[in-house]
Amino acid sequence: MSYSKRSKFIAASVVMALCLCSCFMVFGNDDSEAASDATYGTISEFNLAPGFKWTYTPTYPSDLSVTTTILKQGTNTSSGTSSSIVSGTWASISGNTVTVQVPSGAAVGSVYDVIPKATTSTGGITQTAYQYLRVNVTAGITASGTASDVVLGNAASVTLTASSSMGTVSWAVTSGKSLPAGLTLSGSSITGTPTSVGSNTIYLTASAKGQSTDIAIPFTVYNVIQGGSAQTLMSYGTTVTSSTVSQTGSDLGVTWAVTSGTLPSGFTLNSSTGVIAGSSTVKQSVTLTLTGTSANGPTQTATKQVTIQSEPKLTTISGDSTILTYTGNSNVTKTYTSAVSGTSTLTWSLVGAPTGVTINSSTGVVTVTGSAAVTTGTTFTVKAASQYGQSITKDVTLTVAGTLDITGSTSVSTTAGTAVTSTYTATGGNGNTFSIVNSNAPSGANVSINASTGVLSLSGASPASSFTVDVKVTSADGQTDTITVTCQIMSVLVYTSTPSNGVIAYAI
Repeated sequence: MSYSKRSKFIAASVVMALCLCSCFMVFGNDDSEAASDATYGTISEFNLAPGFKWTYTPTYPSDLSVTTTILKQGTNTSSGTSSSIVSGTWASISGNTVTVQVPSGAAVGSVYDVIPKATTSTGGITQTAYQYLRVNVTAGITASGTASDVVLGNAASVTLTASSSMGTVSWAVTSGKSLPAGLTLSGSSITGTPTSVGSNTIYLTASAKGQSTDIAIPFTVYNVIQGGSAQTLMSYGTTVTSSTVSQTGSDLGVTWAVTSGTLPSGFTLNSSTGVIAGSSTVKQSVTLTLTGTSANGPTQTATKQVTIQSEPKLTTISGDSTILTYTGNSNVTKTYTSAVSGTSTLTWSLVGAPTGVTINSSTGVVTVTGSAAVTTGTTFTVKAASQYGQSITKDVTLTVAGTLDITGSTSVSTTAGTAVTSTYTATGGNGNTFSIVNSNAPSGANVSINASTGVLSLSGASPASSFTVDVKVTSADGQTDTITVTCQIMSVLVYTSTPSNGVIAYAI
């Protein structure tokens, strides 16, 4: 083979080898056809994220001694032709190794071209070859996350999304931060039940091959809406107010409404606090269901039951404040009633009553029995309680008397035309009064007695043969006692004859 032919063969082999070396893997390029430059050949493209570097050591035929330099490098501003490269310094070469370092601040979407130049003078033959390298700057890592607002006590729902052109993404809590209490991070999953009411933020760092990005995921934990225990309001013409519905904080923005029953006339509902207030004297019992609905955060509802009872106001109890009885009396009754009508059902009871004193819980009738065990002056209380919560009382004193006994003369006599008196007294009893009963007095005989003093008077214009009357004493507690008195009106002593047939004697 001639020298000229051998030189041409060698040159062709070198060019072929260089072309083969330029056909390495194109990272992240999905184009089926590689771009080309009229001067420097096929463009080999690969993707690189800001802050990453790529190294490449080209190989050549082993019989050649090759020097590699960078012919051109810089930002490509148009279609990829060499004339569009704006000078830059992303690439460097050490020996035959090309290093491309993308600055951390490089703009995603920008293009950077590097053209290495291979030169050899082996065997006295000088040869030159080129490779066209293109770096497409891509977002090395993207990350995002969302968390749903939750109600206290419920598990959080967190979604994490990340991707990277540089490899697998890993997650970690951002340095200097901590997860909201109750949450844990495992791999790419956040689980748990947050415990801090209010605004919460999850701070995470997504990393892939040395590149990282921070994200903040806000969410809110809302209080649990509360209803509350059932409550009864009792109004007797005065204003009554229900308690505020138990709701921790004002973060929920709850609105309350009556969802069962009808709010009675005279009462209003505060839709913000769930408080019912008002007054009435109408006899009624109405049960309402209040429903609170949250305006903020996940929809919540809660209920509370409120019963409204109203009636006229009880004022006084009608009935004796003193009950009179006596030792040995078997039964004394007194009836007590409310002075106000139109109320709910009344239940009667006694407070502090001694043994032997009872009351009918429905009728208010007090019965005193076994009075021998009751001490005079004992005080107890009659109480009336309405079905709707009212109560009134009346103090009652027991007056216990001894057994009634009347004493005095059993015989009273006088002469015609002269009045006489005889006094009768009574022991035991109370509020005693005297009277004449069962009188057999004949016509013309007058017998009477002073009801309070017990002084009996007997008189008559003419004599009357013996007759009887009963003097009766009656006590206020119902006892009686009598004494039989024999009365007689006698003639006045007079001469019923005149002197006659007598002897007259003369002194001598």
